Amino acid sequence: MILGASLVACLLFGRLKLPTIVAYMIAGAIIGPHAIGLIAEPDHFSFLAEFGVVFLLFALGLEFSLSRLIQIRKIVFGLGLAQVAACVLAFSVTVYLWGSSLEASIIIAGALALSSTAIVTRELGEHRQLNHRYAQLSIGVLLFQDLIALVFLILVPVLAAAQETSLGDSLLSALWRGMLLLAILMSIGHWVLPLVYREISKARSQEVFVLGTLVIGLMAAWLTHELHLSMTLGGFIIGMMLGEGDFKHQIEIDLRPFKDILLGLFFVTMGMSIEIELLLEYWPRLLVFTFALIFIKMGIVALVVNIMGDTKRNALRTGITLSQAGEFGLALLALSNKSGIVPEEQASFVIILALLSMAASAILIRKNEVVTDWLLPLLPLTGREGNRGNGSAEIKLHESEHVIIGGFGRVGQTVAAVLSENEIPYVAIENDPGRVKEFRRKGVNIIYGDCNNTEVLKSCHIDSARLAILTFRFHDLALQTLKRIRKSEFKTPVILRCHEEGQLEELVSLGASHVIPEMLETRLLIASQVLSLLQISPDVIEQQINDIRKEFTPVHPKEQR
Repeated sequence: MILGASLVACLLFGRLKLPTIVAYMIAGAIIGPHAIGLIAEPDHFSFLAEFGVVFLLFALGLEFSLSRLIQIRKIVFGLGLAQVAACVLAFSVTVYLWGSSLEASIIIAGALALSSTAIVTRELGEHRQLNHRYAQLSIGVLLFQDLIALVFLILVPVLAAAQETSLGDSLLSALWRGMLLLAILMSIGHWVLPLVYREISKARSQEVFVLGTLVIGLMAAWLTHELHLSMTLGGFIIGMMLGEGDFKHQIEIDLRPFKDILLGLFFVTMGMSIEIELLLEYWPRLLVFTFALIFIKMGIVALVVNIMGDTKRNALRTGITLSQAGEFGLALLALSNKSGIVPEEQASFVIILALLSMAASAILIRKNEVVTDWLLPLLPLTGREGNRGNGSAEIKLHESEHVIIGGFGRVGQTVAAVLSENEIPYVAIENDPGRVKEFRRKGVNIIYGDCNNTEVLKSCHIDSARLAILTFRFHDLALQTLKRIRKSEFKTPVILRCHEEGQLEELVSLGASHVIPEMLETRLLIASQVLSLLQISPDVIEQQINDIRKEFTPVHPKEQR
């Protein structure tokens, strides 16, 4: 029932181009105990659903790079810290005056101060805005928010325990347990996991790789749970350690379906806790509070960005992008409600408020420039209105105008060398971890992954690449991959190598732009060398070799037309 309701909601909201998070929560609200009551006891699913947040943090940890953090440290620790501090201060005072306890005020303010990493990155990526200055500022702030969210995740059980013991004792206890967890997981991540993944990758089995990733993620969550800390903290730390390794991209792709389904289950169970009668009774107040949240948060972010020296336009566009509440905030509210810090009625009210802001934000981000033009004269920002610094963000996986090399054996290495010589950007994909490690040390732009997997190709932006070169040795594998590429409607030209010339026609008919028959080209090379040594004219040799090549090479369907 949960998955069926989620499917229908996601399809409907997909048509409206609204976030799937909102769809999941509305599905939960409808089938939950406060509406039609198909699911009478949501608590039965809460523990399983919590693993969705664990794997969300795991995936975010994979994206967290210490080197990247150092490069944009001023944005992350300067702008990010200022934004979170200002929002937490403003919201906590407001919520406390609303009648909440101090503990509840801190958690609710923290939840509202955090923005949606999932919505912002997806919308910016889909509309190709990631290289804009305001997008870079937004991503930097989101990075800090991801870090500070861990503090709040630690704080939830601490504040819950503080209701029974002193706050100081609870903080000290959480501090030493957190330091112990960090030491254990970082040691395992640095020394043990690379060896484990090398052994796993030797099996050359996707099933074994996925199983290994799930076991590692769940063991990290279990260890954190045993130390009486939030399971999500363990997921983030172990993901961060794996994000520095060679297996990051394959892990991310294999983890995605499990993360998405479990996270969807988490948001459905959160939706079940929404009291529909609150929505019906207080909907005018909720709409007013939603608009207030969006404009207050937008104004605080824009003001902080502007004060720190950026242009008025970039400041306002960053504020609009980060004006919503986020999935971290929803997770905090759910955990704090379960821990007894935030009463259910307050949690339900704030969850509806956050949900409405997230639904509105998808539209606001898409119409960012129009909204900016409209609001710019109304806000008391200072400085230039220009579009400072629209430089490209540093992206290891080029977004466009690059070449993808599938397989990094002798053929792939030769192609990469030629591309480098001509300063053409490329990314190589290789499923041999030893080879990946060796060539990464030499500065080659290479990732670990299976180029037979279209998700890996998508992560390398095959849709906007200039060319894809797949150096499969085996015909069946080349055939399978080409079918998947064309079935996914990628129009990128594809060059394939094959062993025998008899395999050419099938590959060309399926959409290969060019096919290089290895055995035929070897025979032609030998023949041309023979004729050259027999002092035949180079022009004659070239003509004869081309005639033989044409005889064995099928005409591409486009050329026939």
